[in-house]
Amino acid sequence: FSKHATMRLNSRNIKLNNEQMIKLEKGIEKAEIKGINDSLILIDQIALVVNVKNRTVVTAMDSNQTEDRIFTNIDGAVII
Repeated sequence: FSKHATMRLNSRNIKLNNEQMIKLEKGIEKAEIKGINDSLILIDQIALVVNVKNRTVVTAMDSNQTEDRIFTNIDGAVII
């Protein structure tokens, strides 16, 4: 998790449990197989933007914070 993502998780009171972390890893692996560089990964109403090459979560929000539901700077999405 990047410093920015960690700050967003904390400020938005988002906590990923072990099962969600496993889903995140699987989502990153699927994105990597498909050749995605920057992916939106949706897990249980949590949206995570991930730099797949670096395996780094760049930012995070839950469904209550996706006001416009617009995500930029991604080239693929994985819905789990």
